[in-house]
Amino acid sequence: MAKQHLLLVDGDPKSLRVMEVSLKKAGFSVTTAVNGRDALEKCAISSPDLILSDTKMPEMDGFELCRRLKEDERHRATPFIFLTGQKSVEFKVKGLELGVEDYLTKPIYIKEIVTRVKILLEKREKERLEKKDLKASFAGNLSDMGVVDLVQTLEMGKKSGALHVRSKRGALAICYFRDGRIVDCELGGKLSGENAFYRLLNWQDGDFAIEFKPIDREERIPVSTQGLLMEGMRRIDEWGRIVEQLPALDKVFEIDDALLGERLAEIPDDVNALLRLFDGRRTLEQVVEEADYDDLAAAGVISKLFFEGILREVPAPPATPEAEPAARAPLVAPERAPTPAPGALRAAEPAPAAP
Repeated sequence: MAKQHLLLVDGDPKSLRVMEVSLKKAGFSVTTAVNGRDALEKCAISSPDLILSDTKMPEMDGFELCRRLKEDERHRATPFIFLTGQKSVEFKVKGLELGVEDYLTKPIYIKEIVTRVKILLEKREKERLEKKDLKASFAGNLSDMGVVDLVQTLEMGKKSGALHVRSKRGALAICYFRDGRIVDCELGGKLSGENAFYRLLNWQDGDFAIEFKPIDREERIPVSTQGLLMEGMRRIDEWGRIVEQLPALDKVFEIDDALLGERLAEIPDDVNALLRLFDGRRTLEQVVEEADYDDLAAAGVISKLFFEGILREVPAPPATPEAEPAARAPLVAPERAPTPAPGALRAAEPAPAAP
């Protein structure tokens, strides 16, 4: 999905340039206009997602610009913010009467402007989703609307359907809703129910598509949607604390076979499948994604193996043009390490629980 497009209107070239650079650094696509007439011409070429305008400008001021846009059906729903040096109450009242979403006065920190812009854009996205017909579909990118926002919007709208999410690595998760409540979730054919949903909450990048339809499916998640989100947020915090103690998730690790042989009696049998994933090619992030473990349990086991020295980092290959394709190839189709014989790892204690 393309970056969200802002139209910035200001008659002061210096102020216009500063705001343009700041908003672009914040991740927006920005078009500028020097007055109301110029802004109308820019809107006719490409409709912005939000308009940020001064009030006092030559040829056509911000008030007249706002009035004309609010009268135009194509732009009536476009969020409009006044950012101006005119602090008088009468000007603010005039702006609010025109239907602007916010009236900000200078000087103001750019961080506050960016925050208000993001809030309005997220609100507009949620409203658009809530108005979708049950037979329609809705798609986008997690960088624009995260999993939590999607879930809360579907819950508020009491929607029924399936939320399909594909991660940046190609993993697929499907979350099923009935009347706004999550009843089941599946991830990659490995995880289901609450564990699948909790892993999905960790995804920051990827594409989503919502299929609105009646859901006739067994309820495998008895927890309320809000309860699920609260527990999910707690687990994300706990996951963050564990990950802080580990090397970067993009590092590649392998098993120290000699040390593993010495510690076989102490390692639970059900850690076997997780150990096989450390083939010297997968990153820590890939190991967690491919494990059949609950995320927190997997992180706990990996942390224990790392601090006991059973896992060791694989040195990065030299960054040469010839070596680069070979280094990348395993990430596409990694080879699996040989599977230990049944009973090679015997249980001596329960699998380590997440702290």
